[in-house]
Amino acid sequence: MTALDNVALHAKRAKLVNNLIQIADNPALSVEARNAAIDTLAPADAEQRTEVAPATVETRAAVEAEQRSAIAANPVGLPGARTEVRAGDLLSAEVRALTGASGMGAVFTPAEQAGYVLDFLAKSSVIIRSGVNVIRTSGDSIVIPHMTSDGTAGAIAEAGTIPLSDPNAEALTAVPRKFAQGTRVPNEILADSKPAALDQLSRSLIRSVGLAYDLSAFEGNGTAPALRGLKSVAGIGTFPVVANGAVLSNLDPIADALGLLAEANADDESAVIVMPPRTWRAILKLKEASGSNKSLIQDSAGSASNGVSRSLFGRPVFLSGNLALNEVEGTSGAVCNSIYVYVPSEVYAVVREDAVFDVNPYVYGATDETLVTAKMRADILVPNPAAVVRVTGVK
Repeated sequence: MTALDNVALHAKRAKLVNNLIQIADNPALSVEARNAAIDTLAPADAEQRTEVAPATVETRAAVEAEQRSAIAANPVGLPGARTEVRAGDLLSAEVRALTGASGMGAVFTPAEQAGYVLDFLAKSSVIIRSGVNVIRTSGDSIVIPHMTSDGTAGAIAEAGTIPLSDPNAEALTAVPRKFAQGTRVPNEILADSKPAALDQLSRSLIRSVGLAYDLSAFEGNGTAPALRGLKSVAGIGTFPVVANGAVLSNLDPIADALGLLAEANADDESAVIVMPPRTWRAILKLKEASGSNKSLIQDSAGSASNGVSRSLFGRPVFLSGNLALNEVEGTSGAVCNSIYVYVPSEVYAVVREDAVFDVNPYVYGATDETLVTAKMRADILVPNPAAVVRVTGVK
């Protein structure tokens, strides 16, 4: 029997198992009616009947065990059901519960999907990949206390009175917002392509969700449902390339941004730099001196065969194609973009629900389609705005 035959047999058995479970759990049917229905549904071939029956017991046992475990860990929802499970820590339980379901969920959603989804989200989201702190919550909001200033200490004489001075603090509230995308796929496409179609869809949808979160985390204006991104946080440092914007001709604006972090007592040595790909392209073409062909950021003697490290001043550079390229700087009306230089340890991604790839073969049953979705719920907090510098006016 080939691998394709195994997949088809698995799908056929899963559908039959689901029907058998529904009949067995139907309180309106008598024992005789249930047995008659089961005999009607069971395959005529004795060998198939033997194979399906253990699968029924095994499937139900697995589903029930998974549900009991998940409910004990977090009673707010039921994994695998349409009820939403809101704790991000239950991602693996949610996805594994799909494998215990019947039909499309059983065939196309492997248990390994949990780790795969999280890994792919981290690769897609620059803000997460840059190393920011991740706080998980199961509530609709979370309050985080933050020290805004220290008290005042001073030199005192021996046996002198110790001066009393209170530090200042504030409470920051994070409200995770939902980022999601879905699509309807004809069941014929899923059946003809085997698991490959869902694999590609999962990559696409999770990447889309990660990029949407990135855009809001960097440049959201704070008006719900958008996050208050780094760009809109009051008190961050800003440094314009020039008054009306300009193409980078040197790396001085990056050096100035790092200097502003140091002046604000932020840990500039652990800072990261995020910019659009077009800005990195311009930096790659910067030369050491007029008339020289040696790249300004190339370590070697200038051979084109040698690689270039994606870092500036020893700080890693991350590229995000989701940053806006139409910002207006000054009075010239020229469209520009920004570069973000920040300390990741001073930025917090608050995650209520990790990215979930969900397969629902039932909601569009009348049109013989399957709904596939990806979603996450998260917010961004910057307790110390001085740890972020935005370089503006980059053409």
